Amino acid sequence: MERASLDAGVCPVSVEQVVSVEHATSQDAHAILQLYQRVLSEGRWFITHREEFVGTVGWQRRIIVELTQRSNACCVVARQKEQVVGVVTVQGGRLERMSHVGKIETFVDADYRGAGVGHALMSEVVHWAENNRHLSKLGLYVFEDNERAIRLYRSLGFEIEGRRGGEYREADGRLRADLLMYRWV
Repeated sequence: MERASLDAGVCPVSVEQVVSVEHATSQDAHAILQLYQRVLSEGRWFITHREEFVGTVGWQRRIIVELTQRSNACCVVARQKEQVVGVVTVQGGRLERMSHVGKIETFVDADYRGAGVGHALMSEVVHWAENNRHLSKLGLYVFEDNERAIRLYRSLGFEIEGRRGGEYREADGRLRADLLMYRWV
């Protein structure tokens, strides 16, 4: 699972300018893939480096269709006009003993961070999960130094469940920790 990316930069828009937050369709595959590539190119908030990412439009389309068909999974996008500016996926466990836990992955375009896009996406996902009879817990990983994302998650009722110190090594040799956060739904 990747990190949640909600930090950085000055935001030129407000959440009111985001036209919609809605469940993704297979037609969103190309736009979501482009968003992933932009965010991964920043090289800061995800464990995957841009050059390591091998997703294709067909791959992304299959993921959206699969998540849509599973009772414990979803994919939600935020749009400004026709542009996808954020996406959150929830993937419930495939094994019976883990099917009640939805793992979250969040991407928000750098130009839209700080405008409420992440909050709108996460609020929609929490609402969806609270009304999903298959899920009872949401979980995510976030770099310990991503303070903006951590504040957002806490504001939505997520708590720190654990810390993995030195879990990731940066190119300069520096080690980074991540936090495991959860919320009962």
